[in-house]
Amino acid sequence: MMIKIVWLRFAITASLVATIVFARPASSAAPIFAGSEVVEFESVSFTYTPSPFKVKQAKKLGIPVEVKTEPSVSLTGYLARLAGEEPRPAIVLLHPCFGISKAEEMWSDRLVSWGYVVLSVDSFKTRGFDNICDSSQGYVSPWARALDAYGAKKYLSTRPFVDSARIAVMGMSHGGNSVLEVIKQSTSEGLAMKPFQAAIAFYPLCSVPEPINTPSLILTGDMDQWHPAVLCEQYLESPQKLGIGVSTVFSS
Repeated sequence: MMIKIVWLRFAITASLVATIVFARPASSAAPIFAGSEVVEFESVSFTYTPSPFKVKQAKKLGIPVEVKTEPSVSLTGYLARLAGEEPRPAIVLLHPCFGISKAEEMWSDRLVSWGYVVLSVDSFKTRGFDNICDSSQGYVSPWARALDAYGAKKYLSTRPFVDSARIAVMGMSHGGNSVLEVIKQSTSEGLAMKPFQAAIAFYPLCSVPEPINTPSLILTGDMDQWHPAVLCEQYLESPQKLGIGVSTVFSS
């Protein structure tokens, strides 16, 4: 099913995917996000609903039901926007597995020039990582980063220059995996939060689909060996979409 996300003009940049976001850019001595506001906020916490089996067992044993909670995490982000206090739509930007880089700054600058407020979330710094591509330093799951994204959304909603009804999420690679966690109906309902207005995932690892509640755009490549495009084709063929539009752009 195709959907036009009118207020997010990604159609004209789809051809840049291979050269801009597929490979890590060369390192530079110049600081990134030098012109952005450094902000601090919390990811949202999540309380898991005990399964009926656990509830039954606890009752049988006469003990309290164990409730597991994913605690919030302090995060750093880079906030960029045009001057003025007029409420504008906003985008939460999620970086790849190698951390935040010049690529995110480039996307931030581009999106700001189109009139969006952009919050680039650094999911690794406060957790003590800078790269999790080979998991040698440790790992941060896409699910944990989905909670980061909702924390960023909550933070943006407190700023007067953000239109809280028009906040989207966008991520690349591991950040794209995280976007697919963000758009799940179970995520927003479990958090008792409104879902994002739209979502964009660059070459994510499309996993087992669940019902979603966010109009989404997936950009991927049919020669990607890390995140095979065929998985996204299978993802799109699933009936678990609740009538929500999902479109995909494939490039060679």
